[in-house]
Amino acid sequence: MLGYYVYRATVIDGTDAQMVSPLIQSTNSSQQQTYVFEDTELFESGLYYYWLQANDLDGSFSFHGPVSVLYGSSGDQPTPDIPLITQLNSAYPNPFNPTVFIPFSLAEAGAVSFKIYNNRGQMVKQFDLGVKTAGQHRISWDGTGYNGKTLANGVYTIMMTTQNKAYQSKAVLLK
Repeated sequence: MLGYYVYRATVIDGTDAQMVSPLIQSTNSSQQQTYVFEDTELFESGLYYYWLQANDLDGSFSFHGPVSVLYGSSGDQPTPDIPLITQLNSAYPNPFNPTVFIPFSLAEAGAVSFKIYNNRGQMVKQFDLGVKTAGQHRISWDGTGYNGKTLANGVYTIMMTTQNKAYQSKAVLLK
């Protein structure tokens, strides 16, 4: 590695990104290294995006990022809102017996349902949650089917459906 440059922009697509660091020399060591850059050229409060340009000795380079920073010029650093995305997170514990927790998040309020399928593609359980608020949520499943009986050991597919998209993960029931 030759070294690194840091770029800053005020929009996430990087169209106005400017190089804000000198070349940060790489040590080219087999030991783990820590590199630090402090942006001392900010004077206005706002949300800034940063990219790291990694430069190889052969002249090639690659970009990494962006990372966002909320800067307050008056010294008070407000806690930024965590941007929410709609996603189905990994079930835990996995493998499970007898209960598994299924965490998910919603970027906006909307109807949510879950369907659980066995390894033959048969639906064994369904949860219609109705309309849920934006934010972090979690449901639990006790490994039983529609009839209330514990299902067999195996891999189960968890499908979460929102208003306009479906998400999938897997959980292993192990007795």
